[in-house]
Amino acid sequence: MRRILAAVLLVCLLAWAGAYSALPPAELNVWIVRDQLILLTGLSAYAVMTLIMLLAVRPMWLETRLGGLDKMYRLHKWSGILATALAAAHYLIKVGKPVLLAMFDPVPKTPRTAALLDMFRGSAKDIGEWAVWILVALVLLTLWRRFPYHIWRQVHRISAVIFLVVAFHGVVLAPAAWWSQPVGWVLAACTAVGGVCALMALAGLIGRSRRYKGQVLAIDALSDDILSLTCRVEGDWHHRAGQFAFLTADRREGAHPFTVSGADDGTGRVEFSIKALGDYTRRLQKSLKVGQAVTIEGPYGCFDFERDDGRPQIWVAAGIGVTPFISWLESLQAEPARAPNATLYYCVRNADEAPFAERLKTLCAHVPNVTLKIRYSDTERPLSAAELAADHKPGMPWPSVWFCGPIGFADALKDGLHRRGMPVGELFHQEAFQMR
Repeated sequence: MRRILAAVLLVCLLAWAGAYSALPPAELNVWIVRDQLILLTGLSAYAVMTLIMLLAVRPMWLETRLGGLDKMYRLHKWSGILATALAAAHYLIKVGKPVLLAMFDPVPKTPRTAALLDMFRGSAKDIGEWAVWILVALVLLTLWRRFPYHIWRQVHRISAVIFLVVAFHGVVLAPAAWWSQPVGWVLAACTAVGGVCALMALAGLIGRSRRYKGQVLAIDALSDDILSLTCRVEGDWHHRAGQFAFLTADRREGAHPFTVSGADDGTGRVEFSIKALGDYTRRLQKSLKVGQAVTIEGPYGCFDFERDDGRPQIWVAAGIGVTPFISWLESLQAEPARAPNATLYYCVRNADEAPFAERLKTLCAHVPNVTLKIRYSDTERPLSAAELAADHKPGMPWPSVWFCGPIGFADALKDGLHRRGMPVGELFHQEAFQMR
């Protein structure tokens, strides 16, 4: 993630530097520095916003390269924060002129080269200012976890409109000399790519090619707060073990991601295990009905143990995070020799909160390479990084860790393993469903 953002900023820096060196000022002063900072921050904010729009349309080729849709959403979130910070800096440097006038004498401005779109300069400046404020508000709402998701989802859709507004602002106000230089090519590429993505978002085309009509076949209560949902999907549906899909049961609420908790049997049946963790999932426990029409979009995700290099593996399933591991085990029933040497920790508070325990025992009985350990935190100590690292010998390769569960638990394990020398950036795999 950091490398991608750094690469975008580096391209902007080099493009801006090329334009500056092509027409250097006769004398460097604070006003020249101010003008150049306005251009650099504006170009950088625009390029990062283009990345945001590209990530928003969920292209399959990019998902594969980034290691999963959850990684794309994480990059999308931090790109939004960075773009907002750059846009705010761009605006504050612009409006901070009176502060500089109090400290430095003004100098005559170099005459500006006339451009084709000069008639729109006034409008471009005004809407650019409003775009910054709206962008800041959107980021604050995104970071405010208590703001209702279904309202946020509708508000967030105006991001595409904001991009088009910023595109108008940038194209109109860009120096005329830029368009004959590489910096102009960067600006044009951002406008083309971001514009197409924004129009796709506004037209509702995101994910359309991967949407399937479905129908609820069965609903089974596995516990007081977990239900098993089985749907029949129309069309040529196929998924890999460990992937997830977006389920839409209420158009007003929109799509939510759930891991597919079963292997693909070729019949178009898709099973989800849904735990009541928030307002929406609590409502689903009561609102879903057999025969109800649903929409399923996907599959997505790259949470696949077979991507590993053959080293021993540790599977950590915390609560409802057990679903991808059930899919993995089901996919191995016919070919148990494909399974790696793995230890599966199923971490729950007590037996009442372990509705998948018997299913896991049955599945693991047919896959000898996978050792199941059920951990009840009410009566045993919680699983720790020290326990996962206990069998590792200095100088020997580390096992890989595949985790699905609460983010706080994952962070604690990663921090502990990192302190013990594990290269967690390479060997700790997890999917984090954070839609905002």
